[in-house]
Amino acid sequence: MSSSSLDNVTLLTAPQKVRPATTRRSDDALARLILASDQPEFERHLIEALQGLISFELAMISLYRDNALVEVSSESMPHQIEANVLDSYLKHTFQHSPVFQMHRQKFRNGFYLMEDLARHPKLRRPSATTEILEIDDREEVGYLTAGWPKRLKELDIALRVSERHTVQIALYRTGTRGFTERDLAMVEPIQTSLMAVCQRHWEKRARRLEEGEDSIDGALKRLGGGSLSARELQITKFLIAGVSEKDIADLLQVGAETVKTYRKRAYQKLSVSSRVELLVKLLELRKGNALAFDIADDRPARTA
Repeated sequence: MSSSSLDNVTLLTAPQKVRPATTRRSDDALARLILASDQPEFERHLIEALQGLISFELAMISLYRDNALVEVSSESMPHQIEANVLDSYLKHTFQHSPVFQMHRQKFRNGFYLMEDLARHPKLRRPSATTEILEIDDREEVGYLTAGWPKRLKELDIALRVSERHTVQIALYRTGTRGFTERDLAMVEPIQTSLMAVCQRHWEKRARRLEEGEDSIDGALKRLGGGSLSARELQITKFLIAGVSEKDIADLLQVGAETVKTYRKRAYQKLSVSSRVELLVKLLELRKGNALAFDIADDRPARTA
C-alpha cells in the first residue's frame, strides 16, 4: 500500500460525549510533561501543564532533604517573589512550613489545601513576629514571610521521593478565590500518572544530590561558600553553558533585568566580574581538586 493511499484512512477517535474536553486537556498536559521529564526545564514544563488544568497566579517548588530545604524555585505569573524573599525562606522560615513538618513525619503523597493542613493539631506554628516573619491569622498558614504576597490561597502537591527527600509543589491564587473540589477534579484523571512522572524526575535529582554527581553545582557552592540562592545558581549554570541573558530570560519567563540582577549578585558572591573569569576559576578548582565534571556536558537543553 502506497503512502498516498493512507490519506483517506479515518483516524479513530472517541465521540465527544465519551471523551469530554476536560479529559483531552488532561491527556495533552500529561503527554507534554512526559516528553519533558528528562529536560533541565522540567519544573517549568510541570507548572505549564498544571496551569492548563488549574488556574493560579504563582507557583513554588521546594525539595526537602532530612531537616533542610536544599532547593527552592518560583514560577511567577503577574506576581514576582524577590530573590531576597526566597533566600529568607530557604535559610530560615521554611522550617515553619506545614509541608516541611509533614515531610519530617513521613506523610502520605497527595494534594492538600493549606487552609486545612495548617489547622492540624500536630503541626507547630511560629508564636512571635521577627524581622523576617510576621504572625498574621488572616493568612491561611498563620504567618507571612517578609516580602511575600499577602492573602494567597494555597494548594499543595506533596510527593515523597525517597526516605530522605520530599518535593512540595505549591500553587497560589490571589484574593478570596480559593481552590475547590472542582479544581482537583480537573487533575484527577491524570493524578496517578502525574505523580509517577514527578516521582521519576525527582528520584533522579535526589540521587544526583546524594552521589554528588552534579559537580558544577558543588563547585559553584564551594566558590561561593554556599551563599548562592537557588535562582542565582540556576542562572549561573546557564551562563557557564554559554546561554545568553536574553535566552535565559525567555527560558525562565522573567525579565532581562531580573536575569542581570541575579547575575550581578552571583558574580559578587563568587568574587568574579565576568563569565570568562568564572570559567577560569572553575577550571583551576577542577585541576586542583580533580573534579570530574565537563562544562560542556551541563549545557541545558534549549526549548523551541
